[in-house]
Amino acid sequence: MDYREYVDNLIKNIPLGIAISDGEGYVKNVNHKLLDMFGYKLEELIERPVSILFKEPEKVNRLLAEKKKIIEEEVFIKAKSNKIRFTLSAYPIDAYSRDIIYIFADIKKERRMANRLSENKAIYTFDKIITQNESFIRLIQFAKEVADSKSTILITGESGTGKEILAQSIHNHSNRRNGPFVAINSGAIPESLIESELFGYEEGAFTGAKKEGQPGKFELAHKGTIFLDEIGEMPYDMQTRLLRVIEEGSVSRIGGLEQKLVDVRIIAASNKNLKEEVEKGNFRKDLFYRLNVLPIEIPPLRERKDDIPLLVDYFMEKLSLRLNKKEILVSKEKIDELVNYNWPGNVRELENYIELSINLGYMPGLGEERISFKPKEIGEYRHEHLTLEYMEKIHILKVLKIFSGNITKSAKALGIGRNTLYRKMDKYGINCSDIEQWSMLERLE
Repeated sequence: MDYREYVDNLIKNIPLGIAISDGEGYVKNVNHKLLDMFGYKLEELIERPVSILFKEPEKVNRLLAEKKKIIEEEVFIKAKSNKIRFTLSAYPIDAYSRDIIYIFADIKKERRMANRLSENKAIYTFDKIITQNESFIRLIQFAKEVADSKSTILITGESGTGKEILAQSIHNHSNRRNGPFVAINSGAIPESLIESELFGYEEGAFTGAKKEGQPGKFELAHKGTIFLDEIGEMPYDMQTRLLRVIEEGSVSRIGGLEQKLVDVRIIAASNKNLKEEVEKGNFRKDLFYRLNVLPIEIPPLRERKDDIPLLVDYFMEKLSLRLNKKEILVSKEKIDELVNYNWPGNVRELENYIELSINLGYMPGLGEERISFKPKEIGEYRHEHLTLEYMEKIHILKVLKIFSGNITKSAKALGIGRNTLYRKMDKYGINCSDIEQWSMLERLE
């Protein structure tokens, strides 16, 4: 094996997408990983302009001319696979040749949102709330008007309507915007821990307590906003302590005597009807009136159907970028179907549906049509196991069935490379000769 052949074999097996162009900008060589990433065959790229791989080639050429090399620049690509962008690094191979090596890699997942959440920062603002519905616009205007008030806000609405998004937007529109935004879900914390979470504890307060003690959420929210989500799930005895904090503006840690003043704006939220909970004896009447000073009720999505086309466009663009997959064209007939659907899970359900559609590459049926199998008949394939991975497995099985197990044709129809299809089949345990899988698919259909 000569040196050139050795280098070619080395490049072909590097786990990054690599293309090499000559001085005229035509592709001389590519590796297997690039073919897999872009969904092309080797003969579709060799001796073609390298600009066939990415959009805005003049920008790439300008960067190369100015910097002599490119390091992890994000580029939008032209691919047969369901990808829309990669990072690109490009270098001249050496000082004597005009050849250039192009290296493509997947976009690294951004952690900025997670970091901001861990730092008690609010992310959402009013300009990120998508609506053209007149009543919802009036609701937002009211929320803006009361943003600077010290009075407590109670946000009510069904699950999935966006109560925390509205709470964060109010905080970021207020004069507390530079202070912390601390969120706590009253229904997600075990009853035995909720007191220490809210109010903190001193050293030795209980077995397992940290030596230095720990501040509670109210202390952490000083000069900012505390968001008490699912307040209707708060234990009755904790409601009494919360009422005292609201009235006195101070907290004391478990095991401590000192009263600490806290300057906190309280926004509470509930998907329960708290008036009914008061009547049932589950919620304190005096706390309800303390919280319900500025009531805001978010309407369900079925009452703002004129927003559905806007939300579809918004989520399609946002999620396709996040998932690095192509947007799906949505027909007028499909929009009409989405508008006429009841959306029991509200905006959250619509967002999840668009995310599922982008991953599948098409828009599946809605509601029960999307879950056409009967849980009692199909053992492990139950409603609660309807994950994106499961849907992808079923989609691959359907395509393989259409093409009678032909890998080349199936991969082309799926918009992925043969190697990618093989990997997914291995991941999901798909075997074209397994008759049981085909019979399971027939039951699902």
